[in-house]
Amino acid sequence: MWDNPRQLNLLACALVGVAAVVFGVALAQLALRSPHLPVRELHVVTPLAKTSKQEIERATRGRIAGNFFAVEPAEVRAGLQQLPWVRRVTVRKVWPDRLEVGLEEHVALARWGTEALVNTHGETFRGRADGALPLFVGPAGSETGITLRYASFKALLAPVGVQPERVALP
Repeated sequence: MWDNPRQLNLLACALVGVAAVVFGVALAQLALRSPHLPVRELHVVTPLAKTSKQEIERATRGRIAGNFFAVEPAEVRAGLQQLPWVRRVTVRKVWPDRLEVGLEEHVALARWGTEALVNTHGETFRGRADGALPLFVGPAGSETGITLRYASFKALLAPVGVQPERVALP
């Protein structure tokens, strides 16, 4: 083998390849653990009506750790998704030190029994509404159907200036 240049070149290429992989892994670990490039700003790009800045800070605390490369947008999204008035969340990294967050909030349409609210998409969520809302009652899973019926009842009653106060599905 030592007198065969072809085998020596093959061995040299293999050793360079192994060294490159080891160097790449070490560089990736260094980048993930580096105190440089911390995430300095969390920017909410959508206007909020029901979710406060304090709630957002509480939901993201501990989820934005490390530097720009180490922060997992999915983990930040999961924390924000647990807030009561948040329907949908988008999180993206913006170089070099910012996370942009888009929050879509629920729009309360009605009360669902005594424990929840129904949004305009027919989805239930935990939240507290201060104003007077119609009451929806029905078996679990019927929220979307009741929401559609409510819309049709509302359209039928609009000419006489009345709105449904309760929609019940047995």
